[in-house]
Parts: sequence; structure tokens; C-alpha cells
Amino acid sequence: MRILIPTDFSLLSRKAAEYAVSLSANLDAEFVLLHCDNVPRPSYSFVNKLDEILRQEAIKTGNELADSIRQSTGINAKITCDFTFGDPIEVLDPYCIKHDIDLIVMGTKGETVIKNKIFGSVASGVLEHVSCPTIFVPAAAEGNKPENIAFATDLTNLDEEIEELIAFAQFFNATIHVVHVYPDMIDPSTFDEESTKLELIANTNYPNITFNAVMDSDIIAGLDQFIASDNPDMIAMFTYKTGILEYLFNTSYTEEMAMHSQTPLLIMRKK
Repeated sequence: MRILIPTDFSLLSRKAAEYAVSLSANLDAEFVLLHCDNVPRPSYSFVNKLDEILRQEAIKTGNELADSIRQSTGINAKITCDFTFGDPIEVLDPYCIKHDIDLIVMGTKGETVIKNKIFGSVASGVLEHVSCPTIFVPAAAEGNKPENIAFATDLTNLDEEIEELIAFAQFFNATIHVVHVYPDMIDPSTFDEESTKLELIANTNYPNITFNAVMDSDIIAGLDQFIASDNPDMIAMFTYKTGILEYLFNTSYTEEMAMHSQTPLLIMRKK
């Protein structure tokens, strides 16, 4: 597994790096610390020399960060450092494809749920434009391995999506808690949690699955209710590159989405 960790050498990106290394302690994982320089400059010879100096300095700082992370986590992880020019939002997707990246792990502010403040402009751009599965790690997140993953779903394409999530969850022998929020206008007897769980287990041959139907007219409030009661280590969602942001991160959901201030969020893209 190759894991990309975008870094600006801030405490927030360091936390994401430590989380990623701790997450994959028992896996044969390789990590890439990638620093993007997004400062536009004219193309002159002296500027090219400056670019090389910046590259060398970034690689040096990245190697120092890697050594520090190995020390703080106690894990002798395989960490390499890389440097590129350009806007991270534009650079990351082609970089992941070129370098066979399986997963991105990056930090988020977790201050509020308004789109560009819970994620920051770069992270929200990654959420919309990068196709690689991505874990967003809030500043207040605990470094727990994902033994329990809350999978928020509208049940559309559930069979395909849960297979993809299982491929991730089985690395940690994690339990997937399928969470479906439905409005109070629907008869609760429509959802037989036990039989649906057994059906999912039979169809996937993965024993660590539960099914949870939560009644609430507000999807985010329903998820918040489940997160508060069950305290999962990670939330997983599938989304198209665009479309979900306008729904999830509308300012009217500020109070309800407070759960994201501590829980890492795994975003996987629908085909």
C-alpha cells in the first residue's frame, strides 16, 4: 500500500502524518510526504536556481519530519519525501495516478463545518477533484485504529460500495456499521436491521458488519445521533467528485456536523 501525505510542514499536516503511520503500523505500507510549492514565479535562470534551492530545502525538511515521525510513533516506517510545483488541488490527482498511490491522508482544521473552514481551501478542493480515496484527519482526532467504521449510506449501490469499503476495513479487521438515516414518514418496519445485517454478511462473506436504521428527517442530525451514541473511530462515505458538498456543508448544518471535529472521515469516490 502506498500512502500519500500532502504536507506544508504545519502541525496539522504533521498530525495527519503521525495518524497515517500509526494507522498502518502492521501493514507493509510506504509513505510519501509531498510538499507543493504554489508560488508563481517568472521563468528566469536565477529563478530556476532558486527553485532548486527550494526543492533541496523542502526535501531536507521533509526528511527531518520523517525522522521525527518515526521517533514519535515508535514505528520504523518507510517514508520518502517529494517536492513539486503547482496548486495541490491540480497536482494531487495526476500525482496519485503516476505514482500508484492507494490512499491520501491529510489534515483538516475541524474548527467549523462551513466548507472552507472544516477542510480549508486545499482540502475541500481535494474532496471535490481528487479521485483517490482520502482520509481527512481533524486537528482534534484521536489516533485510534479504525476498529469501528460508521458507513453512512443512502443504500444506493450498497452492494458495490460495501465491497470496496471491506477491502479497506479488512486491513484492520474493522467492523463496518452501515448507517442509513430515513425520514419519519417511512414505516420503521421497512428496515429489519437483523435480517439486513445477515444478508450483507452472506453476500460479502465479511462477518464484521452491522446494519443501523436511524429515523430522523435531517440526515446529518441522524448521523450525528449515531456517532454520539456509538463513537466510531472513523466515518466513511461515498461521493461523486462534486455534488455532495452543497448538501453536506451548507451553513445550516453547522451545529449538526460538529461530530466531524474529532472523527476522521474517509471519502471514497463512486464510480
